[in-house]
Amino acid sequence: MPSVRNARPSRQGGTVGGVPLRAGEPSDAAFIVTMAQLASVMEDDPLPPADDPALLLGLPASSDTAVVALDDDGRPVGAAWWHLRDRSLVVAPDGAPVPEIVVAVVPAARGRGVGRRLLDALAARAAERGHDRLALNVHIRNPAAHLYSRAAFVVAGKGRGPLGVAMVRELR
Repeated sequence: MPSVRNARPSRQGGTVGGVPLRAGEPSDAAFIVTMAQLASVMEDDPLPPADDPALLLGLPASSDTAVVALDDDGRPVGAAWWHLRDRSLVVAPDGAPVPEIVVAVVPAARGRGVGRRLLDALAARAAERGHDRLALNVHIRNPAAHLYSRAAFVVAGKGRGPLGVAMVRELR
């Protein structure tokens, strides 16, 4: 079982809230696909194939838009990233698309603050890159909706799918 309790800083990131984080790297591509698969299903539903077109739409355009959480041994246990889609989930008041985020944590590391640390680190990174807000789509019955609310995301309207909710976090 991955452990994130006695975290040590990463060379490329740092320890945030006891969870070592680092910027995404090209070598994280397979792990990020796995995280996208986890993020796209609820509970015990089967994972979509790695080449599922809907899954591929949510992958980051480049690894530098991702943040990866590590366990005590330096193994990845979670990731968060932003991406832009042709059809934006949310648009800014000026009509600009709002980057949409994806966050996932391996089941063994859930409930330990990893998801919250990823969200906060990703928000800081996006603000540094000039973004004013981030958006996400969450299934109304997904327990992570509570995490998103605690992490300053607010409901912005209907999301994708029949039970999807769009949420936005202001960064400035």
